[in-house]
Amino acid sequence: MRGLILKDGRWSLAVTVIAAGIVAMLTTTPGRAEPYLAVESGLKCNSCHVNPSGGGKRNVFGTIYARSVISERTILSDDQAQPWNGEIARWLGVGGNYRGGYTSTDVPGANDTSEWATEKATVQLEIKAVPDLLTIYADQQLAPGDSLNREAFLLLTPGNGKYTIKAGQFFLPFGLRLQDDNTFVRQRSGINFNTPDNGVEFGLELPRWSVQAAFSDGTAGAGSSPGKDQTSLLAVYVRPRWRVGASYNVNEDPLGDRTMQALFAGWRTGPISWLAELDFIQDDLPSGGNVETYATLVEGNWRFRKGHNLKVAYEFLDPSDIVAEDEEERYSVVWEYSPFQLFQTRVGYRVYNGVPLFPTTNREAFFLELHGYF
Repeated sequence: MRGLILKDGRWSLAVTVIAAGIVAMLTTTPGRAEPYLAVESGLKCNSCHVNPSGGGKRNVFGTIYARSVISERTILSDDQAQPWNGEIARWLGVGGNYRGGYTSTDVPGANDTSEWATEKATVQLEIKAVPDLLTIYADQQLAPGDSLNREAFLLLTPGNGKYTIKAGQFFLPFGLRLQDDNTFVRQRSGINFNTPDNGVEFGLELPRWSVQAAFSDGTAGAGSSPGKDQTSLLAVYVRPRWRVGASYNVNEDPLGDRTMQALFAGWRTGPISWLAELDFIQDDLPSGGNVETYATLVEGNWRFRKGHNLKVAYEFLDPSDIVAEDEEERYSVVWEYSPFQLFQTRVGYRVYNGVPLFPTTNREAFFLELHGYF
């Protein structure tokens, strides 16, 4: 039986998994919205998104890419000369996302549960106040629950986009910007699409490098309290077939600082695009000492046919380095089908393997998701 006792040695399984993945990336011979699409295409986040850090509203190229590459076909009405590209006028663009569907969960020793629900509905507004120099951007969540502002910032892009300055509320740069906020690396870091922060971000975009440094209030990652201050750094080196990056984040808090580092990578082996991330998290305790957490992700995406993607992922989590036998795993298999532009269905199955004393960490889940975007 698993117990809550001190560990005899340091945890190493996740390090081995990620190291093997990076070695595979570096030794492989040469041959988008979600990070795997950027890896597959060899592009950076700002190629497809208004936000240089990725996520949120797609720009014109990103909308065209989603329509022509991701979708199985393009459907046009008889009176429609051109399909939707996100622009209402040269200086105004809008976008949005809806995700919702059915989830069935099986927890050992408990009754199965199932529900139909809206996961998230958002709208985005892009105003190009000074084309190619000053953009006003807003991202609002409409559902579930009350309306919430996710992002609202001014974006300066001098030097033809080589430099970026962002001021306002935004998602912090840290690790892979995954769509699934329930992954261990997004949950444990606390930096995801539910935790924006207020501050300023400086970026540098070079042909092979993308770098961001953000200085913010400290509301993302570990809650908010007076006297907090957060610094986030991210750098990624991009090549056509692979990329590797690192992140650093420190959240200074009178109740105990949090320091995080992340190593992440992406690479292509034939038709499969891989992602890997390893997070190290250290929380200082008010009573002294600290707790270290490790979270990992390895994910493969196989777009075996136009409009179809098969996603397989393995995750490992060690919540505390001083507690034995508390590790958790998550296995995922997801089929994504985009029959026509701006629409996607996702069918998935996930298995959680955790501490026997806590049944919810050993659950199984099946889900069907509908995703509409514009």
